[in-house]
Amino acid sequence: MSWRSIPAVLCLLLMACANRECLDTSGTASGAALFRINCAGCHGTDARGNGPIAEFINAPVADLTRISVRNGGQFPTERVFQVIDGQSGSSVHGVRHMPVWGYEFFGSESDDAKAHLDATQKVDRLVMYLRTLQVEQ
Repeated sequence: MSWRSIPAVLCLLLMACANRECLDTSGTASGAALFRINCAGCHGTDARGNGPIAEFINAPVADLTRISVRNGGQFPTERVFQVIDGQSGSSVHGVRHMPVWGYEFFGSESDDAKAHLDATQKVDRLVMYLRTLQVEQ
């Protein structure tokens, strides 16, 4: 394993270890919990790109509180969904250092339709959470 793959491995390990703790009583993780478990390692708990793994990534880690500012004051919901899910045709990160969360959230259920729906709903909850973090300038 290359030293460059260590940040991604650390992020996935953090996700796996903490994932059990992000479920509420209905078994559904909130967007905030999903962010804390899956994204904060790189983007920081405040989503400003200052997570403990960020210094080991060979690319700038985005400040996710300024997505709307970078897009003329509008939060690009669909584009953010596509980047998180891995559907984005362009790579905002250059070489993709960020996991393809649509795949990571898919799970191991035998019902592909249910697993796809669950993964999509997790990405939706993350996107809606990121919308709440936006600063005005």
